[in-house]
Amino acid sequence: MIRALFTDFGGVLVRSRTDAPRRALEVRLGLPPNTIEERVFGGDLSVRAQRGEISHDDYWEHLGRDLPLDGRMTVAQFRDEFFSADFLDEALMALIRSVRPSIKTGLISNAWANGRYIFTEVFAIASAFDTLVISAEEKVMKPDPRIYHIALDRLGVAAGESIFIDDMLPNVRGAEAVGMIGVHFQPADQAIQEIRRLLAR
Repeated sequence: MIRALFTDFGGVLVRSRTDAPRRALEVRLGLPPNTIEERVFGGDLSVRAQRGEISHDDYWEHLGRDLPLDGRMTVAQFRDEFFSADFLDEALMALIRSVRPSIKTGLISNAWANGRYIFTEVFAIASAFDTLVISAEEKVMKPDPRIYHIALDRLGVAAGESIFIDDMLPNVRGAEAVGMIGVHFQPADQAIQEIRRLLAR
């Protein structure tokens, strides 16, 4: 029996409608094509922020110095443009809300220290979850098994009773390694169908 549904945030609940703003930023800043996401999300600076080793403000201050902004825009302008095409998947959120209260829900996110503010105030999704497990607060990131165990313990459910959704395959594999049922989020319709199938078993 499934007793809990856990999901990732970025790349699952919130995605970009188009990569055009990010490609335009690369042109404007003279960066190689298709590299800006890695600079924002994948570098050592971002990893340190996701582990809670530096604050959200410190992260953007350091990134602003690393990027060749050269007075062409402020860090705030860069950040606004970078995230300008992001949208919340309302259909997936509706599914998550619909399973409660018979099934517990949780968010497990590799997020910077402002993650709780983003989930509560910017996208206003915190009320759909029984727990928010944020890497910067826990000082541990997916796919480290500890973060999945934290989430399971908070909801008082066994790994085999839990579904976990993520767009990053290593994170799905990490959840499966502790015994959770993994769903690799690719097309949204496919993921919703798979979740419904698992819940109906």
